[in-house]
Amino acid sequence: MQLTVVEYEKKGAIAYVTLNRPDKLNAMNTAMHEELGSVWADFRDDPHLRVAILSGRGRCFSAGADLSPSGGAQSGEYRYTGEFTDITQTQGLYKPIIAALHSHVVGYGMWIAMDSDIRIATEDTTFWLPEPQWGIATIPCAWFPRIMPWAIASELLLQAERVTAQRAYQVGMINKIVADDQLMAEAKKAANRICELSPMAVQGMKESMVRASALDYAAVDAITADVQTRVMTSEDRKEGIKAFADRRPVDWPGK
Repeated sequence: MQLTVVEYEKKGAIAYVTLNRPDKLNAMNTAMHEELGSVWADFRDDPHLRVAILSGRGRCFSAGADLSPSGGAQSGEYRYTGEFTDITQTQGLYKPIIAALHSHVVGYGMWIAMDSDIRIATEDTTFWLPEPQWGIATIPCAWFPRIMPWAIASELLLQAERVTAQRAYQVGMINKIVADDQLMAEAKKAANRICELSPMAVQGMKESMVRASALDYAAVDAITADVQTRVMTSEDRKEGIKAFADRRPVDWPGK
């Protein structure tokens, strides 16, 4: 896999995915969008990887979409075709993603940050969706109310207000605030904890959350039955019970 604006490193069961356009404040261009898609597909399909840490190199996590002509932006008339419904490129990915966020988390950068499962931010981090200032109805307006309180989604989407790290933590947008020099250490700590757990159980629970988030109760029941059957009859489940009975560390098969 040849990458130019995204770094992708595998260390044991952890994948490190880094936005790497520091000279452009990690603004999302066409190349970064496509490379993220390739990286997430590889992460999904690699049986040795259990969790990913997503971060941004340089002065900020991401300043949003690259609106310059070279970034792939277009001016003039626009007609949404549904082509970018999976704007974060993570559809069907049920392995956990931890976002390590710092400084500016703007626009497109905020979309992929909020699409992660665990979000850790530094004290100076701010979140901002400025699109209404430019006459843009941003794609996350459809799904942000599912992942945060309605009032907070409205504050971001309808007022284009910046949200500080402290406020983001208070309203449940992020999990933790840490000092700058502790950001990656905290992300690795969370990743290592996930690696201690059953891969089948972790991925099954994320799958249940993702697939059931927009469905009615009957559909949720069907998804739950499917995932529970798969996990409860897995080799992970058998090993977990045996390790508990033998009073020994668990050696997860991951299947």
